[in-house]
Amino acid sequence: MRADWAQYLNTIMSLDRKVGLVLELLERDGLEDTTVVIFMGDHGRAMVRGKQWPYDSGLHVPLIIRGAPGLEAGSVNDELIASIDITATTLAIAGVTPPELMQGRVFVGADRAQPRDYVFGGRDRGDETVDRIRTVRDRRYRYIRNFYPERPFLQLNRYKEFTYPMIPVMRELHAAGELTPVQARLLAPTRPEEELYDLEEDPYEVENLAGQPAHHDTLERMRGELETWIELSDDQGRFPEPADVIQYWEDRMHEVYGDPR
Repeated sequence: MRADWAQYLNTIMSLDRKVGLVLELLERDGLEDTTVVIFMGDHGRAMVRGKQWPYDSGLHVPLIIRGAPGLEAGSVNDELIASIDITATTLAIAGVTPPELMQGRVFVGADRAQPRDYVFGGRDRGDETVDRIRTVRDRRYRYIRNFYPERPFLQLNRYKEFTYPMIPVMRELHAAGELTPVQARLLAPTRPEEELYDLEEDPYEVENLAGQPAHHDTLERMRGELETWIELSDDQGRFPEPADVIQYWEDRMHEVYGDPR
């Protein structure tokens, strides 16, 4: 077994043991029937188009809840749920009314709100890598707006160049002309300003429909929903960070990792 897969499986087994220990302690203390247990992830895998990327591969995370009011054991909820809904829901379970301005919605119990029609996400600067991406997803489509389309998808991030082994391998294969056309898009010097994917027909978000006339109405609808959310949420990403902040992280990452080339 490859070392990276062995490490992955060991991590899963370790989590399983830790969760089991928590449940055993709750049972020992007589709290298992009065405690809500929530198990979730915070992002997708540490892979290209995974962690930090606003595709389903980076945003669709596990969420398992035990003991919440109104939930039947073994049931599956296929609603659109955002991570910010967790806080609103736990407050409601505790008998606390969520603040009026809280963007999260309650999705279980007596105070359960109407299901979401859309969920939103985004990405900004990570370490020294300046970016701004916003996305909206409904039950079928995902729309993505790249606010820096002139920048490459895999622009320099020293941490990832050193810790994600597939990135330097992809660069080598690209230089040798050995990537498939779909893979090679990740090494392109620019990105499309808009992306639109049909998640039923294209769950891996490969075929960008943004420029196809047959999907014009869907593109307009999703674009409008995203623009409304940016305005209502007072999205601070619309204001570029000061140059000295960006330079600090450029210097810091260079100090830690040096020149990845």
